[in-house]
Amino acid sequence: MIPHRFERFHYHFTEDPRARGKYLDPDVLLGVAYDGEHQRPAFTSDESAARFYLAEILKDETDPGLRAIASEDEPRQVPDLTHVTTRDQRRTATKLVRFHQTHGEIPVFGADVLVELDGERQLVSINCRIGDVNDISLVPSLKSTEALAIVSQTIGIDLDPETLPCASLALFQSADEVWHLVWHLRDIPGQPVRPQSSTREQGRGLDLSPREESAMTGYLVDAHGGEIAFYYGMAPTATVPTRLDGDDEDGINRVFWGQFKSDTFYFDDVTRKIRTFDMRGADISSCGLPNTTVSSSTPTLGVSFKGPVTAHSNALRVYTFYKDVLGRDGIDDKGMNILSHVGCTYGGHSPEWKNAVWWKGRMWYGQTRNSSGVMVSMARHLDVIAHELTHGVIETSSELIYRDQSGALNESFADIFGVIIRNWYEANNRYDPSTWSWEVGSGLGVAGLPLRDLSDPSRTSDPVNMHDYLHTDDDYGGVHSNSSIHSKAAYNLLTSTDVSGTSILSVEDWAVILYFSMTRLPPLASFSDVPQEMTSVAETFLAGRHQKLQTVQAAIDRAYQMVGI
Repeated sequence: MIPHRFERFHYHFTEDPRARGKYLDPDVLLGVAYDGEHQRPAFTSDESAARFYLAEILKDETDPGLRAIASEDEPRQVPDLTHVTTRDQRRTATKLVRFHQTHGEIPVFGADVLVELDGERQLVSINCRIGDVNDISLVPSLKSTEALAIVSQTIGIDLDPETLPCASLALFQSADEVWHLVWHLRDIPGQPVRPQSSTREQGRGLDLSPREESAMTGYLVDAHGGEIAFYYGMAPTATVPTRLDGDDEDGINRVFWGQFKSDTFYFDDVTRKIRTFDMRGADISSCGLPNTTVSSSTPTLGVSFKGPVTAHSNALRVYTFYKDVLGRDGIDDKGMNILSHVGCTYGGHSPEWKNAVWWKGRMWYGQTRNSSGVMVSMARHLDVIAHELTHGVIETSSELIYRDQSGALNESFADIFGVIIRNWYEANNRYDPSTWSWEVGSGLGVAGLPLRDLSDPSRTSDPVNMHDYLHTDDDYGGVHSNSSIHSKAAYNLLTSTDVSGTSILSVEDWAVILYFSMTRLPPLASFSDVPQEMTSVAETFLAGRHQKLQTVQAAIDRAYQMVGI
């Protein structure tokens, strides 16, 4: 059963005549003149300001789900929302406050509320997806251990509750609009057993990775009847740095940063928190992790560390793009370590393992033989690295559920930023998309094709339009194949021009709008949510440039309509 029906609400200050083109003030919203007798509401935090605006804006809505999240007695409390995060959006000088909906203190699966504020806690925008939960027993008939046993029997794997995250209750609305109290089980290492489809690996061509083979999956088990209601994939002290250099897998000399300690140079960039390890051919499913990063007795590495140099320098490129262009502080926007492991094998693929994967919060790289029979690290594919690390960005922001359209969006945005970042560093002209390669994983797919091609998804037998949407139970609803529909829309955007042939926006500006849209999506987003979110972001990003905004909005509409979205 696919959950998809929520009460939706969108607000943006540019559409509010009360705001008069400015971010919305509390006094304008309430219609009160603040003087000696009346004081402006005192917000003690971004969360309190967001709750105030939500209550005031939504109190006149007719949809019961939207109106119900505010308390009738204390409307400014908005009790049925739990604060999740507040993130600075440096490129727009705004803050994004995210809430999850609860009902009877139980979270509503997939429901999401975003409130955007400026630096003075004035209202910029609101985006809501709220469930109107009807009468339902909030007392489970099944214990969490019984729900786990049902999943264990379904997937044919013995599961030990002591080794798994604690189960929690949630409320889930199925496609027939029936609400269910469910046990939410996370990090389950297996999918429901099904006959294998001949199209499972269509258009991919990589060896299996632990993320696929272990199939970490989330399950929602009806807490009264025991049925599996839904399942989805779970996709990622100051020290002076030392300058290192060495040749990468393509013979290019790379300069990067490491650490010098006790007469040894380490692949450990403590400033940017990038660390690189060598697994030396070990199978990552059954071995321990190295205690130290790759090291050398000299800072000039020559050709002796091609794999580690490639992984380390490419991780630095991805980090730098997200930091300098998009204003994100590392993968989780909180400066987390980027840990790379080269020389990996997995699942009997030894010494070659044709894959690179974001798994357990780290990057793992296999290696393949080139035409000369020499082993070359998969870290040489910058677009693949950027793709996988973008999974980590999504995992720590919008948390797009890895199934059906939200899962396809997860894969699509990973492809989009994989292509953008690769061309940002490797295209003949990073600012001119006509010089770009739109392939993901060139030569890594079936018969020497790429894994995917954003400009022409049909090359890899992937759908180009919603008319061709692949309906399947494999690959969590065909997330890799169906991602190409949205990716083609992004290609349309990035290459869009006006009647004179001039790009409508720069590549950098499109990247910013795509990035903020990606991080603002709700967990169960559909394809049609993206152009709406992009328009909302553009309204803030291009505030005060009305004509430009109209042109961009038209380009967004056209790009998505061309693929049937």
